[in-house]
Amino acid sequence: MKKKTKIYIIPGLGESVRNKNYIEIVKSAKKADFMVVPVNILWDQNMDMVDFVDQADRKIPDDCQSDYILGFSFGAYIVSILSKKKKAKGVIFCSISPYFKEDLKDIPRESKDYFGKKMMDSFKRYTFPKKVMSDAWFLVGRKDWPLAISRTQRSFDLWGGKKSLKVIKGVGHDLGNKKYSTVVEKIIEKL
Repeated sequence: MKKKTKIYIIPGLGESVRNKNYIEIVKSAKKADFMVVPVNILWDQNMDMVDFVDQADRKIPDDCQSDYILGFSFGAYIVSILSKKKKAKGVIFCSISPYFKEDLKDIPRESKDYFGKKMMDSFKRYTFPKKVMSDAWFLVGRKDWPLAISRTQRSFDLWGGKKSLKVIKGVGHDLGNKKYSTVVEKIIEKL
């Protein structure tokens, strides 16, 4: 029996793959004959990005070269950090969060206050990886935070494998927006 290709889905901060904005994407992946593997994170406020990355690392095997990983927002951030280690066949970055070491100088005070010192310090450990050779799709809404849009472009430029970039018109930081989820579903259908 042929082993099904898996698609690991890492949701955004505070979310779960059971949330409404992931339901259509999960259905689409199953319809395309993928085995969907939710990588739900315990988004505990006493934890930091190191803890979140570690949780995902334990849930995704290192030998996933024939599989795909999709992440939204902080989920996409986590995917990027794990990308060299996991070497997935392909990665779908949905609105990657702009909190890498090189982004922190541009983060507004309100965001720094919201996340607190422990979380902000944990971001200093991570830079976006260079020259990862997996296939990659970079998606972001045109109405997203300008720093997120520029982070998506910079990440796209650093990626080494086959890649595409799509800025989705009329959409913000919202995977649940039908325009956004339709783009994701079309990518999954073509995998």
